[in-house]
Amino acid sequence: MIDVPDLPALMRFSATRQQDLTRTLAQVEAEYIRNVLASVGGARTKAAEILGVDRKTLREKLRKIENPSSP
Repeated sequence: MIDVPDLPALMRFSATRQQDLTRTLAQVEAEYIRNVLASVGGARTKAAEILGVDRKTLREKLRKIENPSSP
């Protein structure tokens, strides 16, 4: 049986999982960003490229993810 960890790094973030429909959009976005970052070994430039945002936008999203109580 092949599981997500067996996939190449660039494919791991897109592997289908059972959906939890009780999560907020912010939670889903945060998980997706983390998965993309993990799949590229933490390379923010490459992650931003995959996500279709610039590095500044990714940096701000990561700041909000890491510090949700700050504006």
